[in-house]
Amino acid sequence: MGISKFAKVDPSVKVGENVVVEDGVEIERNVIIGHNVVIHADTKIREGTFISDNVIIGKNDGKVIVEKDVTIGANCIIYTGTLLEEGVVIGDFVSIGENSKIGKFSKIEGRVTVESDVIIGSHSRIENDSYLCKDCRLGNDVIVGIKSLVLSGVKISDGKIINPKSTVSNDL
Repeated sequence: MGISKFAKVDPSVKVGENVVVEDGVEIERNVIIGHNVVIHADTKIREGTFISDNVIIGKNDGKVIVEKDVTIGANCIIYTGTLLEEGVVIGDFVSIGENSKIGKFSKIEGRVTVESDVIIGSHSRIENDSYLCKDCRLGNDVIVGIKSLVLSGVKISDGKIINPKSTVSNDL
C-alpha cells in the first residue's frame, strides 16, 4: 500500500517500514513516522510531530488534525474528527475517540481511554490508566489522577485536580 500518490508528504519526513498514508493526507516538514503506522484520508499532520510505532490515525474516516510538535506514543488509535493541538504529548496504548479535542501542551499518559466528543483544555494532564467517558469537558490546567474515571457529560473547571483512583460523576 505505502504512500498514496494523492498525499502531500514533505521530502524531509522520515517514514518507517509498513506505513500506509491514504489520499488527501498532508504531512509537513520534520515529521517522524514509526513502523506499522496507518494515516487515514484527509488527515493533516503539522511540522515537528513524532508518531511512534503501531499507530492508527483517523480510524473510521480520517480527517484528524495534528498540530505542530505533537508526540504520539506507540500502539495508539486516534479516531476521526479529532484535533490534537500544538505540543500535545500522547503516551503509549492510548485511544482517543471521534470528534475529541486535546488542548495545547496537554499530556495524556499511557493506557488512557478518551471516548468520543471529549474536550480537554490546554496544559492539562491525564495520568496513566484513566478513562474519560463520552461528552466530558475538562478545562485548562486540569490534572486527572492515575486510574481515575470521569463519567459521561461531566464538566471539570480550570485548575481542578482529581485525586488518583477517583470516580467523577458530577461537575466540578
